[in-house]
Amino acid sequence: MRRSLIINADDLGYTRGINRAVDLCASRGMLQSATVMAGGNAFEDAVAVAKRNPGLSIGVHLVLTGLRPLSRPADIPGLVDGEGFLPSGPDALMGGLLSGRISRRAVYRELELQVTKVLDHGIVPTHLDSHKHVHLLPQVLEAVVAVASRFSIGWIRNPFDGCSVRDLYPTVSPGCRTIFFKQHLKSRIACFFRPSFFRILRRAGLRAPDRFSGVSLTGIWNEDSLRRLIRRVPPGLSEWMLHPGDCDEELLHQGSRLRESREIERDLLLSPVLRELVRESRITLAAFGEENA
Repeated sequence: MRRSLIINADDLGYTRGINRAVDLCASRGMLQSATVMAGGNAFEDAVAVAKRNPGLSIGVHLVLTGLRPLSRPADIPGLVDGEGFLPSGPDALMGGLLSGRISRRAVYRELELQVTKVLDHGIVPTHLDSHKHVHLLPQVLEAVVAVASRFSIGWIRNPFDGCSVRDLYPTVSPGCRTIFFKQHLKSRIACFFRPSFFRILRRAGLRAPDRFSGVSLTGIWNEDSLRRLIRRVPPGLSEWMLHPGDCDEELLHQGSRLRESREIERDLLLSPVLRELVRESRITLAAFGEENA
């Protein structure tokens, strides 16, 4: 059975520096897939990047936390705070959903507008994922599935990190091990939602990659971890999540915790090392929406 790998760049449209990196990695490197933030400050610039790279599979990076919504606050009651922002993080979003303060209707309305904006700019999305992976929450996933069905989007990210501590720990830099363990623990806790996630997808007839990697390594990728993971890509279809970007002034003012690490991931995607590892390991690079994906 063939081993196929999708490498996806998250956060396209967040800043122009991220857009530059995605553009470079798509035109000169190994990147074949990215997800765009419809509400990002650099969305219009991201559209230009997508159109310059017609071979780049473009999905929508659905956002329900941290940024301002596209919807009018009156149309999504409970989903915005007094200053007009979406919930601060996944915990706040989940709390609002469980308490009933945030309705699935409001979530659907905001996600529908985000996908509509991408379509209105001439991009037909091949897949959906979400900022902070909030689509693993059943209430959010139901809305995501409804949006995917409405717009005939057939693929959704499998957000459950398949990497083990034994696989990755030897590759993590000593100064990053605390971060690694925290992120890995969160990825294990998230697996509580795995049965309901795939049950909902099967019921809707939607597809997801067989395996996913990237949560445990968010912000701490290096060449050793890349080598370890590439040699452990299993049969079937896998996805890697990366966050390439340029760490410029615009990014530093956004409040993202992923800063210099974005440049490391950009350079990994441009590195001849990755190209050679893919060739040696006989891995097929794939993109969402391809017939053979």
